[in-house]
Amino acid sequence: MNLDDSRSTYRALGLTSGIGFVMAACLAGGYFGGRYLDTKFGTEPWLLIASLLLCLTAGVIEICNMLKKAMKEMERKDLED
Repeated sequence: MNLDDSRSTYRALGLTSGIGFVMAACLAGGYFGGRYLDTKFGTEPWLLIASLLLCLTAGVIEICNMLKKAMKEMERKDLED
């Protein structure tokens, strides 16, 4: 395995772990934030549901941005070769 293969392997590993981290953080933030707001305002479970949906939407948007950036880097590298 040469140096370029090693770098692409680590880059792919970083991308997949980043996607997992973003989704986990969005789920945790939406859940705990929604639970807190529900107990504060007494609106169980509506703010929890709204918070989860909002955070999951933000997570999907962030993952799309990550993938677009990775694809642009791959295209740029292909043009250089």
